[in-house]
Amino acid sequence: MSLVHALITALLAALPARPAARAPHHPPRRIDVVVNAYFGHFVPTVIRAQYGDTIHVTLKANDSAHGFMVEGHKFDVTAYPGMPAQVTFVADWVGGKEWFCTFDCGPRHGTMSGMIVVTKD
Repeated sequence: MSLVHALITALLAALPARPAARAPHHPPRRIDVVVNAYFGHFVPTVIRAQYGDTIHVTLKANDSAHGFMVEGHKFDVTAYPGMPAQVTFVADWVGGKEWFCTFDCGPRHGTMSGMIVVTKD
């Protein structure tokens, strides 16, 4: 082992351990959002939350069946006209995650997506 490598190793070992993730500066909130699904688009297309918030989505299908799934999550709900679907999850990430329609609802199905943006504070 070279002297430089040994010095770097010793310096890194002497550094304090990385602090655990800090708790959010705000008490977690419940974010209630109604997402309306239409052929080819959602309204709204962006949901904003802070780290630790609980997001409760009510999906309303206005013309045919539509699905709702957030990337990296295991739920997949489907709403039908007159029969909304609901899902609740915690915003346990920082940054954006896309959501998609998971029910093949027609020719513009592939354009149906939105974004959940989560900030630290």
